Parts: sequence; structure tokens; C-alpha cells
Amino acid sequence: MPFKSFITICTILVCLGACRKDQNILKGAGTLGFSADTVYFDTVFTRLPGSSYPRSINKRFMVRNPYKESVNVNVQLLGGVNSPYRINVDGKSGATNTLEILPKDSAWVFVEATLEPNNLTQPAIVRDRIEFETNGNRQYVELAAYGWDAYYFRDTVLDNSTTNWTLTDKPYVIVNTCFVDVGKSLLIGPGVHVYSSTNSFLVDSNNKKFGYHALNILGTLKVNGTLANPVIFEGDRLDNNYANTPGQWQGIGFYKTSLDNVLTHCIIKNAAYGVRVDSLSNNANPKLLIQNSIIKNMSGVGIWGRTGDITAINTVVSNCGIFNFYAQYGGRYNFNFCSMNNVTSGGRDPHFYISNQERNDDKVVIRTYPIGYTFVNCIFYGPNESEMGFDLSAPATPNIIQKCLIKSKNPFGVDNIFPTVNYSKIFVDAPGNNLKLIAASLPINAGLAATGVNADLEEKSRDANPDIGAYEF
Repeated sequence: MPFKSFITICTILVCLGACRKDQNILKGAGTLGFSADTVYFDTVFTRLPGSSYPRSINKRFMVRNPYKESVNVNVQLLGGVNSPYRINVDGKSGATNTLEILPKDSAWVFVEATLEPNNLTQPAIVRDRIEFETNGNRQYVELAAYGWDAYYFRDTVLDNSTTNWTLTDKPYVIVNTCFVDVGKSLLIGPGVHVYSSTNSFLVDSNNKKFGYHALNILGTLKVNGTLANPVIFEGDRLDNNYANTPGQWQGIGFYKTSLDNVLTHCIIKNAAYGVRVDSLSNNANPKLLIQNSIIKNMSGVGIWGRTGDITAINTVVSNCGIFNFYAQYGGRYNFNFCSMNNVTSGGRDPHFYISNQERNDDKVVIRTYPIGYTFVNCIFYGPNESEMGFDLSAPATPNIIQKCLIKSKNPFGVDNIFPTVNYSKIFVDAPGNNLKLIAASLPINAGLAATGVNADLEEKSRDANPDIGAYEF
């Protein structure tokens, strides 16, 4: 083919392609479809001054082209670059974007929010709009979020003699970590709500990260909740989708110098670990007393003692990914009228586990620790064949498990009950963490009386024949 003819043909093909593309673009005013007319974030904590914390969760919606032609769309966040919202349109960030949507196709728009402090005690709504303009036709998607101011504690060491968290006009938020110093006390009053960011760690001079708990007690923690106004600890994701999601924060840790800690009418939920005690008591009192409290939805362990000293009374621990209770490297433990249950197994291991032996990688015992425990009037239940496990040497002190309802294939202890019925025949709503007893269930009137605990978790009086577990029927 002569070169001139080849050039002519190529020119015709390019023109035809250009005409075809031009003909496939919608010319008239177009009306797009949207999967949502409002993107609503519910409640978002306002920004900690001097930081970008917190960022909201990422929400998205779909923009649909209903036509047989492609559409060109101008997308604009009306608040501009100063908007508290950020958008990403089909992979492109920025307050202004152009978008081509192919025939009968769609595109995703992603939205985040960072809200400024409003100096109010109640959440205040913050709005913006995203404009979609198609050949002169303008459509809008509304953006709305409630911004909530908070008392922030970011990488804080509480070193006053006594620090009081007693205000209930705004929540308390721990960002990364908070420490109660040696010899100092943190008192938390009724109705206080404490939230925590996801990760908790310190960075040394070599930029090496060390994981910690969100709230770290080297001194003393006193939580003084009431039945009507409990103290609540949870993660900082406020969207309803996170209401029962485990592993959102790193829990509360009690260390060697800590003493006389008390949690009363406390709800700890959705963490990796609920409470962790790493040493024995420094005086005649337990290092940690938990009473009339609920620990639930942990991705790891609910109550964890590493040579710990823990007393628990009228306490519920439910739905923890590894252990509801784990006694590691011995310690002292006294539980009375507690209810522990899991819905899913997460493996073959029991969710209540007691060990006083340290083993190497070959499972050989390399060290044995003193162990002492008393479990009376407690429920240890769940989906596994046995929900109580041991790795013990011959104990040096008498250990008691009495008047407990235990899921186990091997009966043991004094006057305990070993049911074969399903957990749904015992509790009102185990998946929903409601471990109250149903009528005629085995724990009713089966407990040991005269233990000094005269009321249940909800302060209902126990009768002369008390029920096993945290709740009196």
C-alpha cells in the first residue's frame, strides 16, 4: 500500500473513533442514581488539638449512570479544602474532581470526617454537601455527623496524688496510652464513660515500639460505678457497626507496684484484653477486686492473671476469643458468684484455664509457681466439651472449687454440677451476653449460702438458698 494511502486510512480511522467517542457521551442534562442521599456518621469525637486524631470510619456510596451513553460528571465538595469532610471519587482524592462513568456503570465515592471542637457538652451536628453536576443538572448528597467534644488524655502520666475523673458532661478519651504513676491514684466516678484508641504503645530512643495497655496502673485505680450509673470502658469507634466488635482497644493493666485496686459496677467491653494483673498483692488486700461488673467481647482474654492476685464477686465474663479467665504462672484467685460463658469455641481449649507451670518451646516444664484458688458458686460454661482446664503441679496450698456449675466431661471438686444440657437452657441470651438465669435452670437454689455475699450483680437480695452465678433468679 502506498504510504500516502496508509496515512489517509489512519486519518479516517482516527476521525471515526473520535466521532464515535463523541457520540457516546451524553449531551443533555443527566440524572444520576445514588445508593444513598445522605452519608451519616452518627457521632464522631472532635479533633484533639495539635493532632489529626480522631479520624472517622470510612463510609461509601455508589453513583450510578442509568444511560446507554457515558456521562461526564463534575464532583465538588461544597465546603472546599476547609471542609471537615474528605472525599475520594473513583480513586481520586480532592475537594473537586471530574468523573466519567461508562454506560450503565457506576463509581464509588468514599467519605471521611475530622470534626473541630465545638466547646459544647453535647454532640453538635456538622454538615456539608457533595455536588454532582451533569451537563447543567445538579444533584446533591448530604453529609452529616455529630461532633462530640471529650476530655483527652494522650500519652499521659497521671502523677498527682489523686486524679478524679468524675465529670459526666463529656466522655474521657485515652489516645494511645495513659499511666497512673507509682503511689498515685485515679478515682473514676459513677456514670463516667471512658473510650480508648485502637493501639497502645511506647517508642524508645531507637524508634522501637513496645506494646502496652490503654490504661496502665502502677499506683491505684478505684472505679466507683453504681447500678444505675456504671462506669463503661470501650473503644473509640462510635458507629453502631462497632457496638459489639472485639479487639478495638488494649484494656487495663495492673503492674507490680500497683495496689488496692477496685472495680465496682464497671462494664469493660470490646477490647483485646479486659484486665491483666501481672503480680501478687503488696499487702493483705487483693491486688484487684472486681465486683458487680461485666467484662465481655474480648478478642483475647477477659481476666488475665500472670502470678496475679484477683478477687471477683458477682462478675460476668462472656464471649472472649481465647480465655474468659486465664491464671498464668500461678497466683491467688478467689471468685464467688461469677458467671463465665462463651458462645463460640475458637478452638478446642477451655475458656477457663489455670496453670502454675512455665514450659519451654518443647513443652517441658522449666519452672513451677505457687498457686492458690477458691471458686465458689460460679458458672463456667460454653460450647467446648470441657470449659475448665488445668496445667498444674501438685498444689502447695488447698484449692477449692465448690458449688459451681461446670461444663466438663470429668467431674471433680466438691458438690459441683456438671450439666450436659445446652447453654441456652441456662441463660436468657448467651449470644447477647445476658447471663441471667431462666426458670428451672440448674443453678437455681444450688449455691452455697453464708459466704458473705448477700446480693447479686444487680443488688437483688440473695435468699437462704442462693443461685449459682452472678444473678439471683
